[in-house]
Amino acid sequence: MTATEVRRLRDIRMADAAQVGGKAARLGELIAAGAHVPDGVALTVAAARMPPDERDGVLRAGLADLGSGPFAVRSSGVLEDGAERSFAGMYESVLDVPADEVSAAAERVLASANAARAAAYGSAADGQMAVIVQRMVAATAAGVALTADPISGNRATTVITATRGLGERLVSGATAGDEWAVIGDVATARRQPERAIDRAQAMQVANDARRIAAGIGVPQDIEWALDAHGELWILQARPMTAIPPEVSWEPPAPGAYTRNLRFGEWISEPVTPLFESWLLSAMEERTHAFYLTEIGQRIPRPYHVIVNGWYFYTLNWATPAAFARNLPNMLWHLIRSPRAVAGINPATVRHSFPIMERAWRTDVQPRYRAAVERAEARVEAVPVTELPELIDELAGLAGEYFGSVTALAGAAYKMELNLAQFHRRHLAPSLGGSHLPLLTGFNAPSGPARHAVASLDWWHEPGARAASAAEPVADHARLVETRHAAEEAAFAAVASSPRRLRAFRKLLADAQHLVPVREEQVAELTLAWPVMRRAVLRIGEALVVRGVIAEPDDVFFLRRGEALSALGEGGGGRSIDVAARRATRREHARLVAPQFIGRVHPLLKRLWDAMPGMFGAIPSDTSLVSGVPASPGRASGSVRVVHGPEQFDEFQVGEILVAPLTAPAWTPLFTRAAGVVTDVGSAAAHASIIAREYGIPAVVGCGDATARLRTGMRVTVDGTAGNVEPA
Repeated sequence: MTATEVRRLRDIRMADAAQVGGKAARLGELIAAGAHVPDGVALTVAAARMPPDERDGVLRAGLADLGSGPFAVRSSGVLEDGAERSFAGMYESVLDVPADEVSAAAERVLASANAARAAAYGSAADGQMAVIVQRMVAATAAGVALTADPISGNRATTVITATRGLGERLVSGATAGDEWAVIGDVATARRQPERAIDRAQAMQVANDARRIAAGIGVPQDIEWALDAHGELWILQARPMTAIPPEVSWEPPAPGAYTRNLRFGEWISEPVTPLFESWLLSAMEERTHAFYLTEIGQRIPRPYHVIVNGWYFYTLNWATPAAFARNLPNMLWHLIRSPRAVAGINPATVRHSFPIMERAWRTDVQPRYRAAVERAEARVEAVPVTELPELIDELAGLAGEYFGSVTALAGAAYKMELNLAQFHRRHLAPSLGGSHLPLLTGFNAPSGPARHAVASLDWWHEPGARAASAAEPVADHARLVETRHAAEEAAFAAVASSPRRLRAFRKLLADAQHLVPVREEQVAELTLAWPVMRRAVLRIGEALVVRGVIAEPDDVFFLRRGEALSALGEGGGGRSIDVAARRATRREHARLVAPQFIGRVHPLLKRLWDAMPGMFGAIPSDTSLVSGVPASPGRASGSVRVVHGPEQFDEFQVGEILVAPLTAPAWTPLFTRAAGVVTDVGSAAAHASIIAREYGIPAVVGCGDATARLRTGMRVTVDGTAGNVEPA
């Protein structure tokens, strides 16, 4: 045996990678750095080119000092485990191999280098393949440690997946395994279907993984195993590939912000500059003026922040200090108009929503409709310099309308919360299930109107983008029957207490009354979008003529001040290149934005975390993601992650729709979907409302479902319990 044929792992370094492959070279470096790596040898590239009988001889000689096995036989390609591409799992591995079968196993590994799956990626570089033979670890638990969060890119988080026994089930995708997140010295179990390791073992794995990554200098993807004696073994280490860029999510202003409330429930992606600086800001101004007028609530500025292109709405009004500052003014409003202020509290909201509904129907809605009609008649005729005033009027009215939505649709949300709590206390013990069937089957679904939007950002053209490809999964009549059956069962369950029965009938009537009202109101929120967008594009056309921008829709990448300055007298002549802004937005769209940024008050965080449970969520150790139960039932299917209208046509009948959020323009996809899962949203969100009317299960507000669930995965959506689990 010579150094050109078989090398002991402990003698190998990265300088030898051309002879032994990247994986073997890294194992050698790990051993030199003190990592606990199973002993073994590498059959070099030179030996791999020998005739099989000669290769068998040198391999047997190389294994003489390693005992009778069993062994693990793996590939070590010259191009494997590099910083650019890892080719993880591309070649064959053979485990639990006795000594007399190692040569045959090595032949299988070498043959896999020429298999179609390797050739498809162009990684079989002229047969430059080595083979690693290591002592097999009798693992009681095994898995993978990633020293940066693969979803957020956070380098301070180590993510550990674990399964009982060998890790091959995990690596092959046969199981999702347990998942732990370790930040500093705090290990948190995210998922534990197998309970393969405990908290102390998670810390043990994380500490070793972080030490290895620190020594190498880049985030690592590390395979590990624990044996029956509790010894931790490092089986492989490779640089993490396709890791999100390391970015800061620190807000530019003090306090806490979220993308899962109010306007955030309508914004699914990084915002465009014109939308954020014009329409969104104008709407927020009028919405918060509405809150001040109606209930005396003054919300501190800024109303939102933009971080890495993403919108985050303020939570600084929800702190005890902010409440104390607002209390005198709100008490004055309470004395002057007690029923309006009663809408703040779920316990008293039933006294408030009738006047909210009346104000919407008799004032807010007709004024908004009339203004839109006037604008539609004028938008093509008025001079372009008058269009900003037209947009400002509609943006302000849209903000007032949004304030009305948060009041009335918010009342529906609170009434549903009351119904969910009643069900949990008085009905679930005997009936089981959830309150959700009581709130389905009110409006037969219809297609989206021309003002339906995919996201609130007016950069998207309103209107439906996908034609229905199938009949609804559940017909409306059956949903009505299901609701009636649920009502009768509930009445019977509380019939022994006349007082409780009366209270339930009133609560149910109010909650059910608001279901179609909420849908009707929300559907008209974006009534002004087509005419506002046309006005903006007319401004864009004028700026093209002036040489300011190249295409009319470049205007969406200007800020309001830039657009109005260029539109004014003497504003032409200075060209604004928006290509860099478009490119930056594309980069921001690849990021996974957190639900919260800044310092969230502990009381608010506890309340937020408890909210899914208030709507009937049941924690599960096996769920891949969890959220708010939004539409009842269970459905299994293949995931299809859809980020926006450009992917609508990819969605197939019977798939699980996984989206950042849904809005009215997404409605046709519900005719194809077996289930719906969203990153943001509440029980009052579009996905919740429409999924119920189509009779398909939905879980909303999962945070990062579009990152954790991948297209093609088989999952089961439990819309009653609020969980998405492996199918």
